[in-house]
Amino acid sequence: MWTYEVDVNWTTGKEGETLCAGKPAISVATPPEFGGPEGIWTPEDLLTSSVATCIMTSALFFLNRSKIELKAYKSKAVGVLEKTPKGLLMTSIEVTASLHLADSSQEEGAKKAMEQAEKTCPLSNSLECPVKLNIEFLK
Repeated sequence: MWTYEVDVNWTTGKEGETLCAGKPAISVATPPEFGGPEGIWTPEDLLTSSVATCIMTSALFFLNRSKIELKAYKSKAVGVLEKTPKGLLMTSIEVTASLHLADSSQEEGAKKAMEQAEKTCPLSNSLECPVKLNIEFLK
C-alpha cells in the first residue's frame, strides 16, 4: 500500500493552492465557467492531466520492458464534465498518445505496450467514467 498526501489551502475568492512536501505549490481554482478566474489549474484539469500522466508513466514502463526506444512521446487529453442525474460528473476522458519511435519496425510491439498501459493505469482503473486511449505513430 502506498499513500499520497497533499494539502489544499484556500487563499482568496474561489482560489487556493495545493501543496505536496518537497514539490512546488500549484495554484488551483474553480473553473471559469463556474465563476473562477482564468489561467489557474482546476480540479477538472488536474484529474484529466493525472490520467494522461498515469498512462504515460505506465507506457514508459511497458515500452522500456519491451526494449522499445522512444524519440518522443506526446499526448493530448480531453475530459468531459456533464450535468447528469447524479449531478456534475466527469463522463469521459480521452487520451491521444503520439509516439515517435527510434525504430518504426517496433510499432506493433509499441502498440501492445500502450494497450498494457491503458489496461493497468491505476488512475484510469479507479474512475467510474470511461477512459479511452488512442495511439498514433509519428514519423
